[in-house]
Amino acid sequence: MNIEFHYYALYYLCRSAGFSQEEASTIAVSSQMVDENLVPWEIVGGGRTTRSIVTQNYQFWDELTASSIYRPFHFIPGKKAKADAYRKDGRAGRYPVTADSALARELLIAALKSGNLYRIGIALHAYADTWAHQNFSADLEPQNALDPRSPLPPVGHLQALKNPDYPWLTWEDPRLRPGLAEVRNAERFVQAARMIYRFLTTSKKTGFEDEIFVIGRLQEHWEAGWAGRGTVAREDNLARISDYIIEFDVPPYEPEAWVLGIGARPKGFLAKDTAPATLGYDRLSWIRNAANKASSAMGAVRGSIALSSYENSNFAAWNQAAIVHLEYCNLVFEQRGIA
Repeated sequence: MNIEFHYYALYYLCRSAGFSQEEASTIAVSSQMVDENLVPWEIVGGGRTTRSIVTQNYQFWDELTASSIYRPFHFIPGKKAKADAYRKDGRAGRYPVTADSALARELLIAALKSGNLYRIGIALHAYADTWAHQNFSADLEPQNALDPRSPLPPVGHLQALKNPDYPWLTWEDPRLRPGLAEVRNAERFVQAARMIYRFLTTSKKTGFEDEIFVIGRLQEHWEAGWAGRGTVAREDNLARISDYIIEFDVPPYEPEAWVLGIGARPKGFLAKDTAPATLGYDRLSWIRNAANKASSAMGAVRGSIALSSYENSNFAAWNQAAIVHLEYCNLVFEQRGIA
């Protein structure tokens, strides 16, 4: 999924579930930031320098990326037997993603019980991705290949480009059995939104009797935005984001606001892929810029933040919540024998 769900739809769902504007913003921004943190920030002060956590990267050749970034934040393992049954060859990968898996629910419930809004947003990102990323895995393995002749490596949904992430798109997954190969993202996203709304309202003890009306608005928006198989119209997407701002009363997303607002000093080599001008909809931009984005493998940083500004900031709280999420994932994965 992309910013349209992880931030805009999630903010709307939080407000509809009874969260305040500030609470909804904290959760939605925390969710979207999972996709933004490609390169760490340096925290400088107190005689030492530390680095913030990385929650997204394109270092697919590094097994550590799969275990410490992809799997806990984007590709939570699901039920293998279920994924096997969806495929023509009957063989999914080691840890395939399945929608609304028990493990994804466990991670989300733990975050909701903590009451930490930053952690809730992070867990909701991973939980939502179980719908968009189903039948793929975090690993570099043949089961992720849509086309054996593709020059792109079979890791995650790289060969599908960003097709699984657009809420309005219909596309083909040739690995799946007849009747399942045509993927309508709107249907998947509606299911994800419905379950997230139920979790949010249950945590707020408000009930989800109005679910059909709340989710119906999103469904109408996503289905109306369908632009044809495999096509991406940038102008239409800009208008779609405007619809969230105007019709759903969602404040515009401000990339890196939590770091820039505390005086962070960014380096100029890394583009803001989620800036309103692009909205992350250029389907090849992340591949073209992969060398820069993956440069953290060579020790690059996004920029620096003074410790005095970092302490007690939203970014510090988010960074700590991401660490807690990762640690909890590692614990749960280890208990289940997931490498």
